[in-house]
Amino acid sequence: MPQISAILPIKTRGRHYADNIGRCDILFSSLRHFTTPDLFHRFVIIVPHDEVEEVRSYAKAWSDFPIEVIDESLYMGAFNEFSQRHQIRNWHRQQIIKINAPEWIETEYFLIFDPDCFATHAFDYDSLIVDGRAITHLKGRSVEPYYWEASAKLLDVDPHLDREGVWWTPATLSRSLCLSLQARLEAVHGTDWKRVLLANYAIDWTEYTLYWLNAERAGLLDKYHTQAVPPQRTLHADESVWFADKMQEWDAAHYFAPESDGLFAVVQSNTKIPLDQVVAKLSPYFPIDIQPYERHVDPALKGAELYSAVVRKGLKMVKKLLGNGAGIK
Repeated sequence: MPQISAILPIKTRGRHYADNIGRCDILFSSLRHFTTPDLFHRFVIIVPHDEVEEVRSYAKAWSDFPIEVIDESLYMGAFNEFSQRHQIRNWHRQQIIKINAPEWIETEYFLIFDPDCFATHAFDYDSLIVDGRAITHLKGRSVEPYYWEASAKLLDVDPHLDREGVWWTPATLSRSLCLSLQARLEAVHGTDWKRVLLANYAIDWTEYTLYWLNAERAGLLDKYHTQAVPPQRTLHADESVWFADKMQEWDAAHYFAPESDGLFAVVQSNTKIPLDQVVAKLSPYFPIDIQPYERHVDPALKGAELYSAVVRKGLKMVKKLLGNGAGIK
């Protein structure tokens, strides 16, 4: 049976991470219902050093999947070089981890998950990979041009805002294309690719825009990616819950219905929608088991993260005035 891998970065401490274990319980409950654990060759969960043992304990509830919990500090030593709090965005931390996936997996293709994702329809390998290429959900680049522009600067390419590009998590990426991206960043900047991205924390590059632009530059998109052709479902439901005020009107019955498109949806974690509301919304469509877990709520940490966000916003303003955000410390 052909297999893919999966990458799932997790944090349990921070501004909106206290319920990430519960969110992962929802994710794995949906995967049990809509696919089988043996689809995955390896399911890699990457966590900060001080959370490893705790997450390993919780991950026992997901042990029917080929789980491997990895201590990010063993692979992300570059994080220590950017020691000021505002220099490592949790958002960018997760993206660097995703680009680093080839170090942990052996399959050509891997699914990227976040804790707030869940499956909405049955799927298998053939639902994700067709004729050796990954089914990919596309959106116009002009929807969020700033991400494409920032990544294009780092890669020294044109953002081509008139074209479509890969959409957000969940997504299926190629191991080969991630390695190609790493090599391109190092060739353009003359240093380790992780340090390139960390040094440019003040601009809004993303893992997906970097990945797609580099594959486009190399002429490899059509070799590794394709779009769904009906009745094949694409990866994303037509709508997910990106804002708290949209939760009530999000029609779960529609998005789980056999005639609807999309294999996955998201209830965005930073909306702070209570976990029990998410469970109540989704549990009519697949059984959900939430294990007991400790919620880490640290006002001081939240305050520090908020301060860091304010500092970065200020640096972005400086970047705009200077016309270049690269290398801001």
